[in-house]
Amino acid sequence: MRQMRQNEYEDPAEQVMFILGMKYDPKFETVLHAIAQSSNPGIVDALDYLEVHGAIHANLMAWAETVEKIHEDLGTEIPTNLKDEICRIIVDELDETHYGGKWYSDTQIPCEDWVNMRAYSPVFNRGDEAFCLPAPYFRALCSLFT
Repeated sequence: MRQMRQNEYEDPAEQVMFILGMKYDPKFETVLHAIAQSSNPGIVDALDYLEVHGAIHANLMAWAETVEKIHEDLGTEIPTNLKDEICRIIVDELDETHYGGKWYSDTQIPCEDWVNMRAYSPVFNRGDEAFCLPAPYFRALCSLFT
């Protein structure tokens, strides 16, 4: 009987790396297995890997702490002007440069592993493009939008 392999990593930072194409598919046991199957190996340089993983982990931790603090101070009802400011910060600080979200044209929005943020604020809309976040980032932020 063939054993099923996982589709996600337990570590949210590794899952973000996979979504961004910086880590091999989790269905493979190792990067070597991924390479043998002609799959994207992601980052293979150990120092680059640690730098990117550390940055993504720091993003996730900082946003989780920010969300917690906002809820401690304001509860669940967050004023619209504060939500808009948070959305602007997300676009500025969770962009491609910082291993985060990306702008996608309406016809190229990825279905899996990405969350189209357009529905949550006009800040995530840029003409025919929508800002999308890898799902683990959205999970860290979702209580601000639901």
